Amino acid sequence: MPLIITTYLVLLAVFILKSNAQSPQQAIKKLDAAEQLAKSNPEEAFVLANRVLEESQLNQIDTLIGRAQLIRGKILLKFGLYQPASEALYEAEHLFESKQVSLKLAQVNNALGEVYYKIKTVEEALIRHEKALSIYQKLHHREGEAETKSFIGGMYEKLGNYPKALTYQREALLLFKDLDLKSHLAFVRENMGSIFEDLEQYDSAYSNFQKAYDINLSIGDSLRLVGNLNNLGDIFRKTREPEKGLTYSRKAAEISARLGFLDQQNSAIVDISKAYAEIRDFENAYKYLEQSRQLSEVVYSEESARQIAIQEAQNHLYTKNQQIKQLEQSRDFDSKVKWLLVFLVILLCILGWVIFNRQQLKIKSNKEMLEQHEEILQVKEQLIATEKENRHLLELKMETEEQAHSKSLTAQTLHLIDKNQMLEGIQVKLKNILEENPKEQKKKIRNLIKEIDFNFSHDTDWDDFKQNFEKVHQDFFRNIQNKTGRLTPAELKLASLMRLNLSSKEIASSLGISMDSLRISRYRLRKKLNLEKGDSLQQFILCI
Repeated sequence: MPLIITTYLVLLAVFILKSNAQSPQQAIKKLDAAEQLAKSNPEEAFVLANRVLEESQLNQIDTLIGRAQLIRGKILLKFGLYQPASEALYEAEHLFESKQVSLKLAQVNNALGEVYYKIKTVEEALIRHEKALSIYQKLHHREGEAETKSFIGGMYEKLGNYPKALTYQREALLLFKDLDLKSHLAFVRENMGSIFEDLEQYDSAYSNFQKAYDINLSIGDSLRLVGNLNNLGDIFRKTREPEKGLTYSRKAAEISARLGFLDQQNSAIVDISKAYAEIRDFENAYKYLEQSRQLSEVVYSEESARQIAIQEAQNHLYTKNQQIKQLEQSRDFDSKVKWLLVFLVILLCILGWVIFNRQQLKIKSNKEMLEQHEEILQVKEQLIATEKENRHLLELKMETEEQAHSKSLTAQTLHLIDKNQMLEGIQVKLKNILEENPKEQKKKIRNLIKEIDFNFSHDTDWDDFKQNFEKVHQDFFRNIQNKTGRLTPAELKLASLMRLNLSSKEIASSLGISMDSLRISRYRLRKKLNLEKGDSLQQFILCI
């Protein structure tokens, strides 16, 4: 029960903490929208990126913070606010490096390269673009690689290294052709036209500017189309065809005025003024120059208003960040208090659970001890019963051995009686012979000797002895024959006398042979029983 309560409280605490979290999916959608608006409506895109940044900082989601700062940095760069742009981009770089988000890190490097280019640090810009190129190549991101090569080509153009600039632009052009990205193709063509213009190779410059114009016309990119017209007009003016250049510049001014591209309109009007100056129409040249001045004031005013709006958004973000820090401190304190309460509740539950478990273990231990005592008593009872049974078996064994000894003595007695009877018979016969004629005595004594020999070799009492012996030692003769299967009656008799545990002298006397003959007989018996040297014949027979 305490464990269930603990689990419930932990889950409740996690739910409370998670309920304050902002959905990352919503933030990602807002950032996608901000990236789309960055070109058409940068002010709104900046505000949207700021909102995501505030939410992400509050919820401490580093990848979303980095992405929001990347968008903000690019927009700040567009409005010429290079210091805050670099700060936002540096923070994005740090976050993407710590989280190892390589693709976004490459984008940050390209953006920082643009910042360095704007503040006239071309060498630093080139280093940043080369870092971005290295990342894109490792990721096999061909579009990023092509875009970065175009940036690098632009940096080499500013450094005056036109061969390298053209090499990188051509490599970018080939990649964009393979990827079929027309807007990027137009951008690279425009860069190449600018390089050829610097080299005063106006035919090549015109060719590339015209191709960029045709591509932008086909895809309907009006902003870049105006730039292409201005470039074409500039080429004709530099090749001493100001009338043709004037046509392109007027067209550029007309389109930019219609679409509200004041910067591009101002640039076109300046080119118109220069064209009129080339054809020595100074009145119109002055007229358009004055118009350019007035338009520049409007552009400056609008640009200032935008920069002020961006600065206000920056200040608003700073204020929000301060509020976020205060909220984070307050939230950290609340979170610590919540976790402390949760910890105390969990600790109390654990203590209760430990006490309950200890009681359970104590009860279980006592129960196990009782069971062990019962088992010990049962074992003791079994040992007592076993000891009684062993004692009974010992008594039976002693009784059996006593009976065996009794039977053995009886058998020996019977055998001796039989021998004594035979000797008494011989004694009687000898007495009778002594009373007879000496001539007959010799003959009868010889017969008597033959009878004794016959009794030794054909002991007629052997069968009776054997029967009595089998009664005392059942299956002895059968068992010993099973050991060899080829013992003679004399060897069987020797074995049976040894089984009675008689001494060698007694056995020799019973068999009517000398001690030397007995040793020979014992040796033959050992050989037939296949006994090893050192094995006791007597012990072997007693075990049968």
